[in-house]
Amino acid sequence: MRKFRIVVAGHGALPESLLATAELVCGQIGDAVAVGLAPDESPDRYADDLRAAIGRDGAEPGDVLVLCDLLGGTPYNVAAAISRRSPRVVCLAGANLAVVVEAALAEEPLADPLIERLLEVGRTGIAESNRHRAHRAS
Repeated sequence: MRKFRIVVAGHGALPESLLATAELVCGQIGDAVAVGLAPDESPDRYADDLRAAIGRDGAEPGDVLVLCDLLGGTPYNVAAAISRRSPRVVCLAGANLAVVVEAALAEEPLADPLIERLLEVGRTGIAESNRHRAHRAS
């Protein structure tokens, strides 16, 4: 059983879609929430929504993994700022379906070995089907 909350953060409907699709793969994911940034939403309003999902001021204790869609985007910048102030929050950027599924199925604590595995799953989950070709036509 997973020992941390998952917050999928990102632009538009992507976080909700990633979480819903991960549930198609691995079943219901407890203690997970998606927080999408609407086109007309301010960074301050998004920060309030993200803090609420994470659990503010220790009101909901426990570690939280925030999986963001894009390095440098508003959801990541807000989540990273929160994680710098709270040692119980880990923020990763570049989340994809493989990372969300791996995190959902994790049984170990949210510590360096799991974080490294999630980063590796994200990296190795990107591949090109024709990579074995010796050359490409220009």
